[in-house]
Amino acid sequence: MNNSTVEFKGTKDGVIIYCLDDAIFSDILSDLTEKLKQRAAFFGEAPVRVDVGKRELSEEEKEALMDVIEQYSRLTLISLQTRSERALSLATARRQGETEDLRLDGFKEGRSLVIKRTLRSGQYIRFPGHVIVLGDVNPGAEIVADGDIYVFGTLRGIAHAGVAGDKNASVVALRLAPTQLRIADIISRAPDDSALPEQPEYAYINDQRIMIAAITTKLGS
Repeated sequence: MNNSTVEFKGTKDGVIIYCLDDAIFSDILSDLTEKLKQRAAFFGEAPVRVDVGKRELSEEEKEALMDVIEQYSRLTLISLQTRSERALSLATARRQGETEDLRLDGFKEGRSLVIKRTLRSGQYIRFPGHVIVLGDVNPGAEIVADGDIYVFGTLRGIAHAGVAGDKNASVVALRLAPTQLRIADIISRAPDDSALPEQPEYAYINDQRIMIAAITTKLGS
């Protein structure tokens, strides 16, 4: 299957799985199974909500989705909802003043180091700010930063963001497949047999564990 039919988005309340509207349901089950096999270790026991889009699921289809999540992850399923139900809950939250306004404290400032090349095995970068790599980070290379780490390429080496203790730091890559990933004092490793993700992703701390979320403008907007 060449096209992704499900997308994962991390939130402060856990994980949301979005299902593409025009995807065949059997393809959704297959894609979800593969992604959970690859990323279940990152998600841990986080709560998860599944947004099935505009489709109406039968009871058998709902059971099939729940079975895949239960079999291939330790995620805690909170709800299955359609897009209309999501829009209704959002409208209710707005009326009740429960949504958050965009504030400038969501933006970060600070020194940044821009590296315009691929980092190869044995190369080590340590910077007291944000690190931006315009290239790949190969296995055996390591980046350690006080701030965020951004890789405009494939991250296969070691990345340690927020090394001074900043748990709001994040690691972002077009292809996120590190041999070791650390944010502040939290550490995670990718599964040995994990395939490269099909979309840009970012890693961040939620509830004292590292979460991985897809960066997408197609779903969940």
